[in-house]
Amino acid sequence: DAMTVVSMFSVPLIHYEIANWHIAKKKIKEALPDIQESMLESNGQVYTDFFDEDLKYKLPDWSDVVIDIITPYLQDFTGKTRVEFTDMWFQTALKGMSHGCHNHGASGWSSVIYVDYDEKVHRPTKFYSPFGNPWNGKLEDYLPPVKEGDMVIFPSHITHEAEDNTSDVPRTIISYNMRGKTDIVKRTLWDEEGDPKIIIREYREDC
Repeated sequence: DAMTVVSMFSVPLIHYEIANWHIAKKKIKEALPDIQESMLESNGQVYTDFFDEDLKYKLPDWSDVVIDIITPYLQDFTGKTRVEFTDMWFQTALKGMSHGCHNHGASGWSSVIYVDYDEKVHRPTKFYSPFGNPWNGKLEDYLPPVKEGDMVIFPSHITHEAEDNTSDVPRTIISYNMRGKTDIVKRTLWDEEGDPKIIIREYREDC
């Protein structure tokens, strides 16, 4: 009998190139806040606004600029079904800084936009397989061939890391999470009928 091999499971990685990146980058860089010492992560490995208490129940003000730029790609990715953001933040790594292995939760989608990224000196996000190689049990890894202005979307539960920035060139990314199973939604794109208008829903602790 002929052998049949079926791929039972797969891990998708959606890769977009943001059009007119030189224009989009200028808008994003003008919107992002300047790096401050208060943004240094507790382990000193990266600058980020992820832990800003003011953003506990809302997205950062600069997110409006990013959402305007990425909306066409999210329309393509979701087929214009509802998109709900639960978080958005920026992260800058100077020389010697990194972000160790982690994931963004058990459900939903996450994304990385490469804002300041020199493919000659920087390394992309390293993703790890959620299951071991059946021949040797080892976890395989994958480095997507990205360049500045690219955006990747992946399942939030996939373990990944940003390896050391070994150059003097700062590496900046924007990351965001889209709803899976969560209790707090900070912003919704489009209404139930799929109309491409933006719906702002403010989180209220009394509801």
